[in-house]
Amino acid sequence: MVRLFLGIVKGGVIGAALGYLAGQTGLAAGPLGIVMYGVIGAVVGVFCGRPLWRQDTMWTSILKAVFGFVLGVGATFAGRRWLGGVHLPLSFVPGSADHALPDVPALFGTVIGVVYGMLVELDDAGGTPPTAAPRPLKGR
Repeated sequence: MVRLFLGIVKGGVIGAALGYLAGQTGLAAGPLGIVMYGVIGAVVGVFCGRPLWRQDTMWTSILKAVFGFVLGVGATFAGRRWLGGVHLPLSFVPGSADHALPDVPALFGTVIGVVYGMLVELDDAGGTPPTAAPRPLKGR
């Protein structure tokens, strides 16, 4: 349960921060928006779960980042296809006035970060219990 909460918090903070930054710099429109949401997924994949320096191999973090990029791009296409007409009355969110949900990077980036952060944290939560040293055989 703690890992799930950590995934929500870490993924949400990373997604919201990168989404807000992209919205303020104007990188959220068109093809750059698709790449930006992929980058959010990749960064969440690197920073959520087991830390980079505690991984068994570097390939684990690389695969989490690649899968996060693909998930971010896929979520962008799906969001623009099925949520393109959804307008939320949230005037306090920067850039949300007269825009659909997938076109507000501070919100949609947070959604991508939370969902993938939870997946990565839950995946890394399962560990193998420490094995005991084998006992010597008696009587021989």
